[in-house]
Parts: sequence; structure tokens; C-alpha cells
Amino acid sequence: MTHMRRLALLFVGLAVSLTPVVASQSGGQDQTPYDATRLIWRWRGIMNTTLEDSRAFASEPVVDAMEEFVSPGAVRAVKDKLTEADLKKADTQIERYALAAVDASARQPDGSRIVDDSALAAAEKAVCPVYPFCD
Repeated sequence: MTHMRRLALLFVGLAVSLTPVVASQSGGQDQTPYDATRLIWRWRGIMNTTLEDSRAFASEPVVDAMEEFVSPGAVRAVKDKLTEADLKKADTQIERYALAAVDASARQPDGSRIVDDSALAAAEKAVCPVYPFCD
């Protein structure tokens, strides 16, 4: 495991573990934003790992667009109280989304790929209409 990957996993783990602490301090407020944030981080980790394992690179704006795709699904999943089994199915769809983005990206001479905006349209097509990400 690369040093950057370890740091990324550590960061995701810290973010997920600290979110309940912040949420518990918010009293009786709606927990949906906190729970959705944890799901977004979970899915962002899956997408980043999939890209790294596929030797693919995505610029920050592209990664942000990928997160924008999963964010409404995270809110929907929390509001609908998806079970862990349902979330594991969603995890699979997120991996499928990232792999489709990689597959739609041009291969570089060294075998790596650069994921761009056009690849994200193909990735969305590969998983939609799949709940909770697509209507």
C-alpha cells in the first residue's frame, strides 16, 4: 500500500470516526447531514481506491464532480434508512461507476488513464437508473 493511500485511508477513518462526536454534540438536531457526509466519505474512498488500483488519475474538478454525483444518493440513502446490506450494494455501484469512468478514459502511453468530464457521463450511464444515485 502506498504512503499516499495510507494517508488517505487514515484521513477517511478519522473523518468517519469524528463525525458521530460532532453529531452527538448537536443535540436533537437532524442527523441527516452528518450521516450523509459519512456516506460520501465512504464512497469517495471507494472511488479513490478504484482509480488508484486502475492506475487512473482524476483532477480535483473531476473528483469533485464524482462526489457531486454520489452526494444526492447519500442524502437519499440516509433519509430512506438503508440497511448495511443495501449500502454494500450501493458500494458496489460506486465501484462500478468509477470503473466505468476509467474504462471511458483514454489510455496513456504508460498504461495509465486520465479521467475527464466526458468519462463521467459514460460512468453515470453505466449505473443509472440505480437507486439511490439516479431517479
